[in-house]
Amino acid sequence: MKKSLLILGIAAAGLFSSCDENLADLNTDPKNPIEVKPEVLFTNGQYNLVKQMVNIDYNQNLDRLWANYLTQTTYIQESAYDAANRDVGGSLWDNIYTETLFELKQAKELLLSEEVADPNLVPVRNNQLAMVRVLEVYAYQYLVDNFGSIPFTEALDIDNVTPVYDEGDFIYGAIIDSLDVAINDFDASANGFSRSSDILYGGDVAAWEKFANSIKLKIGLRLADAQPSVASNLISEAVAAGVFESNDDNAVYNFSSSQPYTNPIYDYFEVDSRASDFVVTQFFIDMLEEVNDPRMEAYFDDNIEDGYVGGEYGASGNAYASLTHVNPALVETTFPGTILDYSFVEFSLAEAVERGIISGSAAEHYNNGIQASFEAWGLSEAAATLYIAQPSVNYLTAAGDYKEKIGKQKYIALFNQGHEAWTEARRLDAPQLLTAVSNGVENPKRLIFPTNEPLINTTNYNAASDVLGGDDTTSPIFWDMN
Repeated sequence: MKKSLLILGIAAAGLFSSCDENLADLNTDPKNPIEVKPEVLFTNGQYNLVKQMVNIDYNQNLDRLWANYLTQTTYIQESAYDAANRDVGGSLWDNIYTETLFELKQAKELLLSEEVADPNLVPVRNNQLAMVRVLEVYAYQYLVDNFGSIPFTEALDIDNVTPVYDEGDFIYGAIIDSLDVAINDFDASANGFSRSSDILYGGDVAAWEKFANSIKLKIGLRLADAQPSVASNLISEAVAAGVFESNDDNAVYNFSSSQPYTNPIYDYFEVDSRASDFVVTQFFIDMLEEVNDPRMEAYFDDNIEDGYVGGEYGASGNAYASLTHVNPALVETTFPGTILDYSFVEFSLAEAVERGIISGSAAEHYNNGIQASFEAWGLSEAAATLYIAQPSVNYLTAAGDYKEKIGKQKYIALFNQGHEAWTEARRLDAPQLLTAVSNGVENPKRLIFPTNEPLINTTNYNAASDVLGGDDTTSPIFWDMN
């Protein structure tokens, strides 16, 4: 009755000329659009992926703790390698599946459903689809490298709350195939997503090709011990096609000074007032001091008058006021988020040379990796040259085998990319990450599944756990042979 009276009143006032138009307008929510363009979904997928990789909130992401760069002060559960307490696996799982992969899936479906009348626009759509696929590959590798087995073939179906888990090596094979399709479909002579829609590369298709090949290099090295022949082919193909050549190629998003697109470290430290929960570890400070590494000034705050003093990893009683904090620059609203960089690529090439997969000089790539890191953190080329000249850093004289040398410098360079640091340390077994002081638990080999999975998806959860050898932090990912 109220609706009828309302419509009659509006009609009597002569505000609209058609009852049909009235009804359509009244039933449209302007804040919830019926149609979303693929560009918007692609942008959201990118942003949410970068945000997850950068996030330092220990309810969402444990990587800087589990990489042993930082340790907690008051609440030490996550530093003690307890991921169940706050169900961090569940938060990460939801963030990637719902905020990234589902957005990308919808973008891809819309692109595929649209008829392209102009043949000249076909390469544009192919480039857009390839960009989506590259991000999907990145996101699925991230999930596998955290959990081991995950839903893949039955993932992202909102009507299926009990998807089957696929094994990690199978998923790697599938995403490699998808990445190859994307690389083959790229056409740098055509456009892709617009500059405003593509927050990583501003629509630069050639840059996306390098990004895709650099991901292929990363995947190849991850498989180097478990599937050496596959790894060799992937690495050789990636290098031949063209990987990152300078810091200009880095996959970076420059966060905004305005909410809600500010640096998530700022959001957690300043908005949520959680800065006092974290201090730098003595383990990391010692590593840098032993090689007189000037990146300490870029990484750490100078809040302690007598130098840098770190916390004991995974211990209770680390006092925030008495220990070294992260550099306030990392907490600025606009501090950029990096998800893959040139330094990582150069260290990877050094390892590929040592493994006999590609030709060249491992020492040269190693030096390039260090120099790229110095440059990215605002240090001079001269400072990098002096640093490399030290016997403790020089590739020919530094201690350890190639895994230890490359692993250590790669780890130092990855300070603000915690997931890759933790993952590469697991793969190379260098550096040796720590046992938590408070409980004697060793550094995890994986993240446990979301705590609701055994309750909701019992059969598939149990099957996946059996394959892994148990849903425990001690169960290795399939590529982890050390």
